[in-house]
Amino acid sequence: MTWSYKLLRGGDDLDVKPFEPATSGAVVLVDTTGESNVTAATVFQKLASRDTAFGLAVQEGSTVERYDVASSAWVDDNPSLSYGPMLVREIAVVEHPDDSDLWRVEFTVSSFGPVMNGAGSGTLGSPQISVGVVARPRMAPAYRCDVTTPTDIVVSAAFTEAPWIDGVDIGGKSVDINTSPVSIPIDQTLITIQWVVRWPFQAWDTTWVGADGNALIIDIESLAKNYVGGRNLTAWMGFPIGSLLMESVEFQPLHHEFKTATMTLIFDQWHHANQMPLVNPQFNIPTTPNLTTTMSHTTTVLWNQTFWDGWEIPANGGPFFNAGEMDYLTTVFV
Repeated sequence: MTWSYKLLRGGDDLDVKPFEPATSGAVVLVDTTGESNVTAATVFQKLASRDTAFGLAVQEGSTVERYDVASSAWVDDNPSLSYGPMLVREIAVVEHPDDSDLWRVEFTVSSFGPVMNGAGSGTLGSPQISVGVVARPRMAPAYRCDVTTPTDIVVSAAFTEAPWIDGVDIGGKSVDINTSPVSIPIDQTLITIQWVVRWPFQAWDTTWVGADGNALIIDIESLAKNYVGGRNLTAWMGFPIGSLLMESVEFQPLHHEFKTATMTLIFDQWHHANQMPLVNPQFNIPTTPNLTTTMSHTTTVLWNQTFWDGWEIPANGGPFFNAGEMDYLTTVFV
């Protein structure tokens, strides 16, 4: 006698909520008549064996698959979501109280995101992304106020020293006291973007794959090297070139391989630069007296830009956002 199963409740029910796991599940009755020494562990092993004669494959962390005789292939038996296939999260195997040859198997599957359009394009729902904004001042040491912030120039995907390093006085009104800077408020805006990402999970062949089924790795080093600590090389979300500093990108556990991603960006009125006095070769600061106050002010003030690394998020959103999330960020915020 070969193993067989009967579907008692299929995975037709689907519960989809934004920023929460989309869940489903099923119950099957496994018949082991003719087999001996069958235990719950034996049933687990059979479900994970991908036995084509049995026709059902279920194991924690993998997709639920059934064997399609017509195509001689294993096929995913769950709905398709925007974040990829639903994976088994829980399996319960219970012996039938009246028949030791029957085993009740109940399993739960989950994923994230809107359901995919059956026509094969788009999703049936909105992107799961949110943006928070906090306007706040930065108290900056200043020699001048009412200054004009330079316009950043980008050549070959890199910031040029001009116009920050040109030896020309920045203008504005003198506010230093006898060449000592004073603190003044500079406009800053803190932007936090939160969205859901899926890290690699194991396919049935034990390879680590992404939502599209292709091999996927997480290059954590590239975040610091290519993004964090840099300024925007292109205008983004309505902010000019060079004004957005990517302060951090973090990934916190959400649901199994799913993470809550948080990107923190800081807009700065001075493009994250500061002011400094021009010092002559004798290491003193030339001053200009104010005849009204009898104080001396720094004669020449220059910009001191220390953030030269740049980052750019392409139109396709990689490596952070998908098409729907990018459409939201680039359409709503201008």
